[in-house]
Amino acid sequence: MANASNTENGASPSVASPDWTEWAPPRVLDENGDGTATGAFGPSSAQRSNDGGNYHPSSQEVFPYKRTVTREDHYCNYQRKDSIATKSTASGSNDSSQPKRGSPPLLDSIVGNTVWNRLLASESVWDSLNVTRNEDEDVLPQEIYYREKSRQSSAAVLCLTVWYEIRHFLKTTFAHPHILLTSLAVTGLVAGVGMWAITSEKDAHVNEKMATASFVAKETAAYFSNEFKRAFVPLYSLRAAVQHSGYFDDLASKIGRYPNLLKAGDVEVPGGLANVRDVGGICDDVSALQKWEDLLDASTIENDLEGLIVRYRLMPKNVACLDYKGGKAAMDSGMDFSNSKHPFWKMVTEDLFVKRWKGLHTFGPFLAGGQEMFCTHLAIWNEDPNGRNRFQDGSLSLENIKDDFIDVHGTEVEAWGIVMNYLNWGELKERSNMHERFTNVGMDFHLNRREEDIDPDLPGPRGEPTRQYAYLASSENSHLLDDSNSIVIETESLHGIWENRVGITDANGWTPEWYWPAVASLTIISILLGLLTASTLVKSQLHRDLVKSMLPEKAIKKLQRSQTVIEKFNLITVFYADIVDFSGGSMSSVQVMNMLNDLFCELDKITVRHGVYKVATTGNRYMVVGGAINPESARVAATRVALFALDAMACLDNICSTKSGERLYLRAGIASNPAVAGVVGKTAPRYCFFGDAVDIASAMEKTSEKAKIQCSEVTFRLLQDSDMKFILTKRVDEDANGEVVPRDTYWVENASPCEKCFELTQGSYVLDPCGHILCAGCNGKYSLNVCPICRRKVDDRSKWTGKSRIDVEDDESNDGSCIFHSPAI
Repeated sequence: MANASNTENGASPSVASPDWTEWAPPRVLDENGDGTATGAFGPSSAQRSNDGGNYHPSSQEVFPYKRTVTREDHYCNYQRKDSIATKSTASGSNDSSQPKRGSPPLLDSIVGNTVWNRLLASESVWDSLNVTRNEDEDVLPQEIYYREKSRQSSAAVLCLTVWYEIRHFLKTTFAHPHILLTSLAVTGLVAGVGMWAITSEKDAHVNEKMATASFVAKETAAYFSNEFKRAFVPLYSLRAAVQHSGYFDDLASKIGRYPNLLKAGDVEVPGGLANVRDVGGICDDVSALQKWEDLLDASTIENDLEGLIVRYRLMPKNVACLDYKGGKAAMDSGMDFSNSKHPFWKMVTEDLFVKRWKGLHTFGPFLAGGQEMFCTHLAIWNEDPNGRNRFQDGSLSLENIKDDFIDVHGTEVEAWGIVMNYLNWGELKERSNMHERFTNVGMDFHLNRREEDIDPDLPGPRGEPTRQYAYLASSENSHLLDDSNSIVIETESLHGIWENRVGITDANGWTPEWYWPAVASLTIISILLGLLTASTLVKSQLHRDLVKSMLPEKAIKKLQRSQTVIEKFNLITVFYADIVDFSGGSMSSVQVMNMLNDLFCELDKITVRHGVYKVATTGNRYMVVGGAINPESARVAATRVALFALDAMACLDNICSTKSGERLYLRAGIASNPAVAGVVGKTAPRYCFFGDAVDIASAMEKTSEKAKIQCSEVTFRLLQDSDMKFILTKRVDEDANGEVVPRDTYWVENASPCEKCFELTQGSYVLDPCGHILCAGCNGKYSLNVCPICRRKVDDRSKWTGKSRIDVEDDESNDGSCIFHSPAI
């Protein structure tokens, strides 16, 4: 295969003073003054080693690129950055006594003029410490110490530490989705189970409170029902006395049928109009009043109703006749309830006599004399209508027959009249202690009488005359009760259906006070457990990542089981590299460590891109392996390692250079042979390789030259069979007599997907940002956004539409302009 063109030994190309411009991302490879285009990896190893290894990169090299256009060149020239391309001597000599750009005199006097020290003097990330002169030369000559930085406060250190830990924690968490998902699952599981337990306990509490409310409401309703029955039982006794005693028989006869004794019609009374009859001389009879008073005194004492029943009334022919209140009997008003337009009394008489209400007819509560009252009516029917004497003077008397009937708003009913009493509802509520009952259980109530859904065919007090008297009792905060914080308890009574709305009016309602604090505590606990889980998983993941970065995964599994780790590989490719003439001079160990760390970290990134396994770094030596730990074909493994080696050399060209043009070099060797790998020992285990591949690769590195990659015969054959095209040059040395002595090793110079990709010709494509060249065919073949050579991500592809090298040499009219076009999509 063709070799890359080399400059004459001992001389470097002359370079005109560069016209520096702003940095531009590497786009294409430069064309050399001799008409050749440099390879994709920049200068060949031969170019690197000119002048006895003291070669300094010219403006035609590649890493990194900086574009400037000059008419004298007559072609597009891509030059290196200022720190590399500053040498202007034609002989290429390196006079270290001359002042170096960017090297402060103070530091030069302290640490000397080695390449490493001039690298330290450059504006580099390695110069992370402030180095100052030691004024006390008697302590240690040339001693370096570090200027103590201003101390930060403890609070600042704490805040920075916390911020770093949080940032590191979040970065690791989001980098491994299973940590986030597992933590969320734990949080959700704890929250779910906790909410189930809290909700169950809350529901039990609510059910208990509702049961208490129902019990108290029903107990209160039962008390009122019993008291109502006890208070109204005397009415049945009075009805029996009227029917059987005969004390009041002549009252009905004397009052007679309407309109007998009519005194006034449509008299305005509270609630409506009434007809009034003149009952004087009938209802004020002393004998009748005395009998009426004696009956009620005995009934009140017998039933212990003192203060509870405040009034009784007797109504023969439904006319108000006898009254009893305050322990005294008196004549009543004479109002005719059956023939008045008063809506309430019309309803009462029709319910009792026309609709034939069987039981007590109760109405209320209403205000009478400043007190809350219930009134109860009981119909008195003629006991035995057929047994009455309806004959007069031996013949049937129509008057006697009519005397047994009452005209109730146009309906003739055979009845005697009405007896009624008044219950002091306010007194009954006081005796019931209903407010204390509900206060003791921390509840409010609102007691109503419901009549809307009562069967309309059933008699009873309802409709417009009674609707306004639905309210029975309530607590102070009953207006705050609604469906969300209360329940309705229904009970049947003599007064119809009672609805008692009972509940808790505070902010929580039925919800217990501990519920929301418990939910908040559960939320905090769930989050803390989730964070604890995430923290544990992050630590575990960091530990796994650290161990996996040190040992292969299959070796880790065997070590965890106390098994011996040993593997045999038939053919692997080993890469060894060493930094040439490495010397820290009088630099401190910390500074040397910083330099090596930055360099080897860059090489570590390259190993990941090329899929090779980093074995170890010993001092300034670097070792990688292809074909292990995951076995693959020897050809593929050799290709990976060779591409890695070229990329590593290019990386060193890019970052290891001083502002005066000096640089560091690698010396590398590659060998392909069988090997054995394993872990030796238990303490601080390392995955090591043994065998011919390691020994030969080490020999290849030691016998290699500065800035060159030497490979063995086996590796050479494998690379010849590779899908990539490599420029491999057989090594030729001179013996002591000046005779040429060929060796059985080869120099790895360059690589591209095909031979056309080594030249920048019209129609070629340049990858951005790596700057590698692809011919039109390879550009179509490798269409993914990854460079096939260095495995970097491709951001853009620029098509070269200018002239090729031969055309540039033949065309003197070329103005040297660079012509790039984005490829058509």
